[in-house]
Amino acid sequence: MFKPANILVVLTVAVLSTGCKTVPVDQRATVRADVVKTSEEIRALFVADEPGLEQELAAAAGYFTARISGGKVLVGGANGIGVLVDNATQSRTFMNASRVDLGVALGAGTERILVVLETREALEEFRRGIRRFGFGAKAGVGEAGAKGHSFSEPGYKFLGTSETGAGVTATAGMLSFSVNIDLTDSAVSDVSIPQTQFNTADKQGENAPRVWNYKLPFLAQKVIDTGYNLPLPYGAGLIYSVNEQEQTITGLEVGINGRDKAPFEFVSFDKTLTTTDSLNAKIDAWLFPFLNVYATYGPFKGDAALDILIDGDGMLEHMGISCTGLIQPGLCDSLQGQTILLPIHTTPSGTNWGVGGVLAGGWKGWFVTIPFNWSRVDLGPTFADGGPIITVTPRVGRNFVLGDLGNFALFAGGNYLESKLEISGTYRVPVGGEELTFDYTVQQKNKDAWNLLFGFNWDLNKQFSWNMEYDGFIGTRDAFIASVTWRF
Repeated sequence: MFKPANILVVLTVAVLSTGCKTVPVDQRATVRADVVKTSEEIRALFVADEPGLEQELAAAAGYFTARISGGKVLVGGANGIGVLVDNATQSRTFMNASRVDLGVALGAGTERILVVLETREALEEFRRGIRRFGFGAKAGVGEAGAKGHSFSEPGYKFLGTSETGAGVTATAGMLSFSVNIDLTDSAVSDVSIPQTQFNTADKQGENAPRVWNYKLPFLAQKVIDTGYNLPLPYGAGLIYSVNEQEQTITGLEVGINGRDKAPFEFVSFDKTLTTTDSLNAKIDAWLFPFLNVYATYGPFKGDAALDILIDGDGMLEHMGISCTGLIQPGLCDSLQGQTILLPIHTTPSGTNWGVGGVLAGGWKGWFVTIPFNWSRVDLGPTFADGGPIITVTPRVGRNFVLGDLGNFALFAGGNYLESKLEISGTYRVPVGGEELTFDYTVQQKNKDAWNLLFGFNWDLNKQFSWNMEYDGFIGTRDAFIASVTWRF
């Protein structure tokens, strides 16, 4: 179980991690060269200071060096970028390094770190990303070169020295290491779909093999070996949508004054519109390089207005009631020669949940996506059945590189929607001096299945993106959709 101090350390690491800025594509080669130079200098300083370390490094599976710096606060933190060297392949992996300590004035100044990875298993674990608690020993306030972190565990040897600033004994601490997906050719795409490399300025070199560092999607390594970059495998976000569409009535059943409801055809309808809006939470994962799967859940509310005009004579005929005799049934006075209006107005609300997927692929900045979704709306007692909602939305678009501003994509396509709704209720109408009770059930569906859409997606970096689109250039449906996504 986490102790409160450990929880605070984890939260601080999360804040520090978000502080690592995205490195623009045109600056990555320069940043890589600077990090490599600094890491080689740090290695030389450790070797000069500790006899026998050169032999340990040569015999190890690999090693990591970095310089980290931070501020002077009660919860001390520092971060930086270093290089992991694989001795077997002489390949380099650029990695983020973060340190968090609890204690007075911790985190002040700059520190050098060296991690000796003694076994192949330790190196592979380190490259996937690790966190280690309880390592916070520091000494020599204001003394450059003072020994800091120095500890070992099976497969690992951690060393640290203070380069500038202060060091104070910590009550708790943590070191965190993760791949820097900007500087390492990790095959993580700058855009949120699978894409052949179109940022040709960002080449790391032959000493950095492309290795997919995540469990999903399946077949990822085979795909990146062919030259594709893939989005980060997992996502979470929010989707807001507003939809107004004309409806077609597909069936009406009416029961009068307690009689069983029966199908009824002697009706006419004014133009029927429904308006809905929803805010859904979404989680997703790339199951295969070409297939993303997701689930959504959230509140739903709407507004539906429907005027039903019932022909009284037709209703009498449908019910088998004759009004030609001397003694006429009571309903003749109420219905004969009458047109009865049932002004139905409902405000459905409930929860909306769904599952779906996205088929996607891109080539040299162009892309095609085909999202498909199956969802249901759980409504209140007024609605007998929300019915399944099925959508298919093929799109084609183009990505544009914006440098420091990320990647901007424009797309157009079509949207197929199949939506059904069944409304049940009771309406009382004064007719001919008496009040008639109508029990009704109405089935309705969207009038037009297809419309055209246009929109954009803005990938601010590999993790964050937002999207907006408008559906409604043809047909009888207008829809606006906006979403934000965080990938990890």
